[in-house]
Amino acid sequence: MIDYKIYSVILCFFLIIIIGCESKKPVEDLVIHRFENEFYNSNEENLKLLVNKYPYLFPEQYSMETWKSFLKDSTRLSIYDKSSRIFNNFEVISKEILEVFIKLEGIFPEFKRPKVITLNNQSEYDDRVIYADSLLLISLDSYLGRSFYPELPEYISLNMSKEYISNDIAEKISQSFVYKPNDRSLLAEMIYHGKILFLNEYLTPFNKNHIKFHSNMSKIKWAEENEYNIWSFFVENDFLFSTKNNLKSRFIYFSPFSKFNLDIDKDSPGSIGKWLGYKIVNSYMKNNDVGLNQLIKEDFYKIFNKSKYKPNK
Repeated sequence: MIDYKIYSVILCFFLIIIIGCESKKPVEDLVIHRFENEFYNSNEENLKLLVNKYPYLFPEQYSMETWKSFLKDSTRLSIYDKSSRIFNNFEVISKEILEVFIKLEGIFPEFKRPKVITLNNQSEYDDRVIYADSLLLISLDSYLGRSFYPELPEYISLNMSKEYISNDIAEKISQSFVYKPNDRSLLAEMIYHGKILFLNEYLTPFNKNHIKFHSNMSKIKWAEENEYNIWSFFVENDFLFSTKNNLKSRFIYFSPFSKFNLDIDKDSPGSIGKWLGYKIVNSYMKNNDVGLNQLIKEDFYKIFNKSKYKPNK
């Protein structure tokens, strides 16, 4: 006689195995074109092949002789050596970039994955990631770790390690979807950046707050602990609807600290206005049933009025 209890257990066991096998989907990979490896492992003879493959990476104002000289330049070779050791395994970063792309496709049907190319091009800080529709260029020599850039101020070099790559990519692409305000008020500028930060947070949940806000953990903690006082300072000084240009340099622009013109300045993170804008947008999303696509299109003042933002004392 069949023991139905044993039969049921066996049946359940096989069902779990079958369902588990069916649910396994092939792991999606992201192709990363490592131009710096191709370039520095080439020679003078096959360099032309590389020019044909990546014509947009070889500006016409530079002669072929100049490019050949780069292959022998000791400084460039030293940077490449450091870069190739730090980024020998690109798997984690590749997975993070892929997650950003997948989430962007879920929000914006019009988003098309760009061709991702890494390179060493000694770019300016603001150009370490370049996004132009079909191309995404990542300057790996801008992410070699803070100790590699002793000549730069600490608040800048703090952001120049590989942990910031996915954040900078998400931030750069987000900027292409969030329109800039025509309004010149500080509040509109704050909420504009708040939208970008909120979207960035959704795209890169694996990144910590200090990475998102380009600051250090102690300064972000200071801002959290003093949120009510910071907000009160902006309100009491009538900053929100002001169009004075100096307010952006004090509270929006990338800097070592925000400029309240008080003793507390050096304790504060730079760009505190962006941080406040994020807080307003976060409050808006909590108090309204809207999606990310609607958030980016929403008027700045409607977001402010519907956010019911009021930090606790």
